[in-house]
Amino acid sequence: MFLKWLGLVPVLFCASVDSADKLSFHMDSMIGILEDLEFHLRGTPELIVTTLLQGSEFCTSEVCQFFLGPVPSLPLDLPYLSEVQRAFLKSLVNHKVDNSSLVERGVLLTADGTTVALTPLLAGITAGSQQRHELAQPATAVSTGPSNSSDAEPLLPPDPLFATTIATELGIASLLFHNNQSQVALGPNGCWDNISTPHQFALMGPPSQIPDAFINGAMDGLILGMHVAWNADPPPSLSALLRAYYGGEGLEGQKEFRSNFRRKNFAVLVSEEKLRKEVESSLRLLWSLNDTSSLFDGITSEALILLVNQTVEEFMALYVECPAMIPRCMWGARPYRGTPTQLQLPLGFVYIHHTSTPSKPCRNFSACAANMRSMQRFHQDVRGWDDIGYSFVFGSDGYLYHGRGWHLQGAHTKGYNSKGFGISFIGDYMKVLPEAFDLELMKNNFLKCAIRGSRLQANYTIYGHRQMKPTLCPGDRLFQEIETWKGFKVRCFMDKGVHHCI
Repeated sequence: MFLKWLGLVPVLFCASVDSADKLSFHMDSMIGILEDLEFHLRGTPELIVTTLLQGSEFCTSEVCQFFLGPVPSLPLDLPYLSEVQRAFLKSLVNHKVDNSSLVERGVLLTADGTTVALTPLLAGITAGSQQRHELAQPATAVSTGPSNSSDAEPLLPPDPLFATTIATELGIASLLFHNNQSQVALGPNGCWDNISTPHQFALMGPPSQIPDAFINGAMDGLILGMHVAWNADPPPSLSALLRAYYGGEGLEGQKEFRSNFRRKNFAVLVSEEKLRKEVESSLRLLWSLNDTSSLFDGITSEALILLVNQTVEEFMALYVECPAMIPRCMWGARPYRGTPTQLQLPLGFVYIHHTSTPSKPCRNFSACAANMRSMQRFHQDVRGWDDIGYSFVFGSDGYLYHGRGWHLQGAHTKGYNSKGFGISFIGDYMKVLPEAFDLELMKNNFLKCAIRGSRLQANYTIYGHRQMKPTLCPGDRLFQEIETWKGFKVRCFMDKGVHHCI
């Protein structure tokens, strides 16, 4: 097993967790510690990952240990790291949620404005390293687990990359929800106490077995694990791998192969059918390794398959089909002023806008969040509105920003705010188009997500803002683009006694 030589590296996280509060829980802090480890250990990325995992609860499940081996606890230390650094690492490699306070620990804020759990991320890199360096072994058949039939066909073990990142935990989450041991099946997201110096991450609601941060880390772990396993040249260091993926030029210098696009890249690597197979295989392997688990009480083979299918379908809809969204708390929204008006869903219309001011597309979370705050200030302080006018806003960083959202009436299209969602693209699109990935997210992800979630009618209509009032919005070039979209309709109206069709 990949972790069998753990004894080569001395490590113990013995400092108090409280001292970790002096170090911000940002990915940059983690990368800085990795660079210190790499300097002193002068080891491979696999060696550094192994070091981090000692003293953790990372690999306690039977499935994880089946593939990666147990992680022994070694009473040693890292004298070249400070007490604060050791406490910081200890808190990160033990992912958990405090159900009373809804505080999630073991997570990091990344430069793209999202939050990731470290343990599934490291699990994927570990499994990818193992696949890279170990000779392929013949697959061993295992019991198929719960079944109504005594002659069930043997089932091959799951892919270690899937089993140790997303598949096992997704399967367990489905069983816990099915057994009423969890209020929700998946999620939720959360908010940091401070974006500049994050220390505490609080969830927005009751937690499932795998909150959004864990799912983000698992998806990233699978992506990076496959990159490590398949790439001809091994990464120069773990810190360089994470820096490129979370804040740099992307893997192999490809800007779209970075965390901003994790859902798109995950979808390229993983089909719904593939994930179903891996979740089912992981659960059946878990059952065969621990046949006393109460998770499987009363579950037949047919019921297990149905449960897996339902869970994977929901997962793919929420975390692959739907655009990744930056919540209000992350971009620094002011509170809503006044009493909001609730929308009566599903709505029948989508109104497309561009911001014009800001006139330049925002390319990263910091710039897009600043644009959102600027627009909200203008809408509230100058125009006197209760909040930012738009329902949702597309940045040019791969994310959708939450404005008034699905349920609250906006102030985007006068006279029609109760009838549809106002979607804006940051920038001036009189002469150029938004980024291709933004248009793809809108056409292929946002609209389907809205329909699936019963927020938008299946026979929706798309209008440009200029079709509803005299304005240049959403820009000549963007309007020409949306004229080609499914759902777009020409609208005729009277303006100052003149009949217009546009």
